[in-house]
Amino acid sequence: MGSLPNLDQTPLQTSRISTVVPATPRGEENSAYNLNYMDLLMKLHYIRSIYIFNSESVQKLSISDLKKPMFPLLDLYSHVSGRVRISESGRAFIKCNDAGVRIVESQCDKTVGEWLDENEYYVDGLVHDHVLGPDLAFSPLVFVKVRTKLSL
Repeated sequence: MGSLPNLDQTPLQTSRISTVVPATPRGEENSAYNLNYMDLLMKLHYIRSIYIFNSESVQKLSISDLKKPMFPLLDLYSHVSGRVRISESGRAFIKCNDAGVRIVESQCDKTVGEWLDENEYYVDGLVHDHVLGPDLAFSPLVFVKVRTKLSL
C-alpha cells in the first residue's frame, strides 16, 4: 500500500500545457500509420528521457525558441502528432490527423540539482507522467516537458 507524499517537502510546481502541430496542415488527407508488431508489443512501455542543461547554456532561450523547430520536424514525422485508433478488425493504428504533441511548461521553486539531492535522484515530477487513455482518440503520443526554476 502506498503512502501520501509529505506535502511539507513537495516543491511548489506550476505547469502549463500547449500543443505543437506539423507546419503543413494535412487537411482532408488524413492518412493512417500502421503499427508494426514491435510497436504493438511495446504499447505499454513508455520511454521517459531527461536532458538536463545548466542555466548558462539555455539562458537566452525561450519556450518559443524550443517549439519553433518542432513544427517542420513534425512535417517529416507526422504520425508522431496523430492519435491511436482501433480498426474494424481490432488492430491499433495511428490516424495522422495533426492533433499535435503536448508541450508541458513547468516551473518549480527548486533547481534540478536541489530536487535530485532532496529526492535521492528519484525523477518523479521531472518527467511528465501521462499514459495513453482512457480515451485513445484524445491521448497524445508525445509529451515534452520543459522545466525551469520558478522566480520567487
